[in-house]
Order: sequence, then C-alpha cells, then structure tokens
Amino acid sequence: MKRKAKQQIIGIILIVISIVLLYLNLKETEGGFGRLWPSLVLLAGMFFYIFYFSTRKKTGRSALMFLATFLAISSVPLFILTFTSFDNFKVIWPGFLFAVGVGFLAVYFYGKGKKFPLLLSFLTIGASIVIWALYSVRYRFGIVTAVVILIMGAAFLTRGLIREQEPPGRPEDAPVPEDDTGA
Repeated sequence: MKRKAKQQIIGIILIVISIVLLYLNLKETEGGFGRLWPSLVLLAGMFFYIFYFSTRKKTGRSALMFLATFLAISSVPLFILTFTSFDNFKVIWPGFLFAVGVGFLAVYFYGKGKKFPLLLSFLTIGASIVIWALYSVRYRFGIVTAVVILIMGAAFLTRGLIREQEPPGRPEDAPVPEDDTGA
C-alpha cells in the first residue's frame, strides 16, 4: 500500500475515533452542545486543511493554509474557556496570538519558504509564550504554558530531524562529479 493511502486511512481512523470520543463525552457533559461548540471551529479548520491539501494548485493559497491553522489551533483555547469559565479569557487570550503565530509558521512550511512569515511566526509565538509565562506565575494555567512549549519543541525537533530529499538519480553516498573542462 502506498504511503499516501496509509496516511489517508490513518487520518480517517483518527477522525472516526475522535467523533466517537466526542459523542461519548457529549453524553457525559452537562450542557451538551453548549460546551462542545468549539468543535465546529476545529471542524472548519479541518475542512480548510482538507480543501488545501486535496487540490493540486497550492500557489496563491497561503491565506487558506493560514486560516485552516488558525481555526484549528484557536479551538484549543476556546475549549479551555468553555470547560472552565470565560472569566479566564484574561489568561487564555495569548492562545489566540499563538494560533496566529502557528498559522504563519504553516504558511512558511507549506508555502514558498519566504522568510517574512517565519519572522512573523517567531514574533507572535514568542510574544504569546512570554505573556503566558508571565501569567503562569500568577495563575493556575502554568501547565498550559508548559504543554505549548513542549509541543513547539517537538515540532521544531521533528522538523529538524526530517532529512532533505536527494535529487533523483544520485545516491546519497555517490561522489559529486568534478569539472573536466580544464578551466
């Protein structure tokens, strides 16, 4: 089975598992949809991801990648707010700034690799981490900061571990041909 087909099957299985878990939690949660409405934001982000990756033409669609990432990441602070209290917005709001930064990071990784989105990403993610770190000293959401930093570290680590693909036709260990022109 091709790698792409395996990834699609795994994706479908994970989506089905998440729907089952949401259903089971919906039965246990007071308020039902009132607590799970951020899943609509997450599903909108997933829809935009699927639309972005299912089309062949990727040029000119940076905004779509940004929107998909922003919506998907923004669902996390929205879930936190609905399961705690909207009074916690004064502590959770950097999560939306973080979502903007991750959106720029996705544009950098899946776009043409221009440095401007990477710079914006570092600035916004860095600002959100600094703000969360300052809040975590005073509030009970210090664990959120730790988890965000852990996820970012894992993302950068895995990105650094991905090997660059060699051009087709030349093995990795083959010597590079020398110039015979005599010049």
